[in-house]
Amino acid sequence: MPVESSCPVQERTATALQAWVLVFASYLSMVAAVAIGPVLPKLAQHFRDDPRVAILTSLVATLPALFVALLSAPIGFLADRIGRRQLLIVAVSVYGICGLAPMWLPSLRGIVLSRAGVGITEAAIMTCGTTLLGDYFYGDARERWFAVQTGSSTFAAIAVVAVAGALGENSWRAPFAMYGLAFALVPFVIFTLWEPARLQAAIKAHVPRKANSAQMPWRRLLFICAVTIFASTAFYVLVVQLGFLLTERGIASTARIGVGASLAALGVPVGAALFRLLRLSIIGKLTVSFALSSIGFFMVGFADGFTPTVIGAAVNGVGSGLVLPSLITWALSQLSLEVRGRGTGIWNTAMFLGQFLSPLIILALKNASGSLSGAIIIYAVACAAAGAIGSIYLISVAGRRELKAEGGELRQSS
Repeated sequence: MPVESSCPVQERTATALQAWVLVFASYLSMVAAVAIGPVLPKLAQHFRDDPRVAILTSLVATLPALFVALLSAPIGFLADRIGRRQLLIVAVSVYGICGLAPMWLPSLRGIVLSRAGVGITEAAIMTCGTTLLGDYFYGDARERWFAVQTGSSTFAAIAVVAVAGALGENSWRAPFAMYGLAFALVPFVIFTLWEPARLQAAIKAHVPRKANSAQMPWRRLLFICAVTIFASTAFYVLVVQLGFLLTERGIASTARIGVGASLAALGVPVGAALFRLLRLSIIGKLTVSFALSSIGFFMVGFADGFTPTVIGAAVNGVGSGLVLPSLITWALSQLSLEVRGRGTGIWNTAMFLGQFLSPLIILALKNASGSLSGAIIIYAVACAAAGAIGSIYLISVAGRRELKAEGGELRQSS
């Protein structure tokens, strides 16, 4: 059962201004993931004399996600100890410094080190930002803003990739200038956000964190995190593999592949909107999301040609857009204010661990099945199984409620 109350615990009332500041903070994670993608080949060419250029270039792309996975949980503990807002201010500021650094760094190893800094600060931004969004809003409002965060990030990512590609025409260093957007966000974080009053009072009083009301619901949270790891690996399958799949199917034009990826990504905001429209429990929404993801995977796995592949990827994207706000809403509903930071950090670890593991799992499945299409079909079966488990659970719950209602009617009649 959820441990939170239905009304806010802080004295101040958050508005759309605070929500949008936190949503824009979440975009910084997306910038870290996609802004440098268009110029990685140029970066590798520039440092071609480095004997380890291949692995170091890969680390430039993937190291931030790995650090988010490793550090979100401990940063969550720190956020509960010293407060979310202060940590967020520092993280956004240092993120900007580390993100801009490759514009001037002379060595590839120095750039890799700066990307580690981006990952560390990204972990703090995602953990503190998501936690504050959960602190400020409850119930329907919280669900709405998580859906906005998930849905709008796709459009933001498309815009960032387009701008990064244009900037990268002249220099591979130019897209790193986009990290300077963090400095524009700092004043808004300082002057519009606040620490929840009850948490602030507990920090000042050095209240022990072992009170029963603040105990971590480990069993429920770890189960949610296990579901999140699986869902995250599924989410990133087509994000990472669609270009390779289209190339295998004879689509040689990078421009056409980019258009296909952008069209497929439009399924994500549709799924986020569906999260708000479906009047189902969280388990019900997750069941629908896994079913849609499975249908999309099957369509992509058995498709032949550009259009059916992209349509299948878009259907899969609808499932992905539905699953993310469902999972974070489910996780936060289990966490009291005093442990929400560490709980959110643990959830972020699961989310980004899935992102990191997804390409490795697909590689293993590709080797086992003999093709990328075969690996995707295996994921289709796995998502179908997850949807079936959710359906069985919902049917069993409905059956128990019906029996309970019938028992109550019998007692009344007797």
